[in-house]
Amino acid sequence: MPQTWLIVGASRGIGLEFVSQLLTLGHTVIATARAPTTAPPVDATGNESKLWSLTGTPNGHNLTILECDVSSEKSIKEFTEQVRKLGRMGCVLERGGGVIDVVVLNAGVLDYPNRISEISQQAFHHHLTTNTIGPLLTASSLLSLSGPPPLPPVESLIPKSPNGPPPSPFLPSVPIHIRTLVFISSDSGSTTLFRGFEDGFGAYSVSKVALNQGLRHLAAELQLKSKQNSSSSASTYLSSPSASPSKPPVVLAIHPGEVATDMASNVDLAWEVEGIISPEESIRSMLKVIADKGWGGMDEGGVASSQREGRKGEVGEATFWTWEGRRYPW
Repeated sequence: MPQTWLIVGASRGIGLEFVSQLLTLGHTVIATARAPTTAPPVDATGNESKLWSLTGTPNGHNLTILECDVSSEKSIKEFTEQVRKLGRMGCVLERGGGVIDVVVLNAGVLDYPNRISEISQQAFHHHLTTNTIGPLLTASSLLSLSGPPPLPPVESLIPKSPNGPPPSPFLPSVPIHIRTLVFISSDSGSTTLFRGFEDGFGAYSVSKVALNQGLRHLAAELQLKSKQNSSSSASTYLSSPSASPSKPPVVLAIHPGEVATDMASNVDLAWEVEGIISPEESIRSMLKVIADKGWGGMDEGGVASSQREGRKGEVGEATFWTWEGRRYPW
């Protein structure tokens, strides 16, 4: 069944491949790039133009490209408002009932080397902002769309002159509900399986560890808010069974594997990387994991597999998986 996906960080690598495969499968895709989207942008590698070229594929009419730079709070807020507008009458999200089935937070950076013993404050900040703070703030901002839209400023409703044209009407949009939140993490972000041989990955590893902890807290907070909302709306639910209590999004972290991408090709490592896979293989596999572990999947949130394996966990907790569908330790 066709779904609606939002891919944050889609101009190259696995983000671009996500968009390509999802369009081929007939899904509706909203994708972001940091470059302006008023015209097909081109850089030295042609990365952004590759994303724009997908609009010319057989299902390219299902692709919407928006601008978002996760390292900029201003850009995140502007992007969120653009997504809200897609919920207006006749727009892509309004037609889908305001549902985004899956949001993939893929934006990331790896400037090699980034040894803790040598790194500058600016370089450290760059990794943390792009890999940790940006994706988490973007997720938080998008989740706010499930509530009522902000009221237009009063001054916008007042004509500039008595004889001037009437103010533009405020166009309402439907609430936007996210079902599954996927953060692209890394095995470098596991604290229990420390990879000390990865010389030069210090700041990158720290940023992914922080991302993992942040998304776990996000999942716990969403679960708590869901319980509070259910309690406060209990009388409404009893009087109207169709108004079921809200269900929080499923939050997943996924390690995509050792993928051969542009970002990885610029890294000259002193050790041999085993098990390198193509972006095509990584995405094909991750789509299966998301379908199984995401909202409505056979192993939604990893609950069924936890029960089979005798694991103890909290309801609605975030879980960490490999592209092959194996549970990865935090």
